[in-house]
Amino acid sequence: MSGKTPNRDIGCTVKSCAYHCGDDDHCSLSGIHVEACPNCSTGCAKDESMCGNYRAK
Repeated sequence: MSGKTPNRDIGCTVKSCAYHCGDDDHCSLSGIHVEACPNCSTGCAKDESMCGNYRAK
């Protein structure tokens, strides 16, 4: 893992995030804020939202 405690309620595969729990694919935060992507209204799921708590490692 990475010394972080995974929150089993928040799955995450963004390995470049400081809160990612290594090979566990969970977030170490107690909660996250999901934000709308700026200037995106495509209707395509990958373009519509993002994690507002993301921090680069």
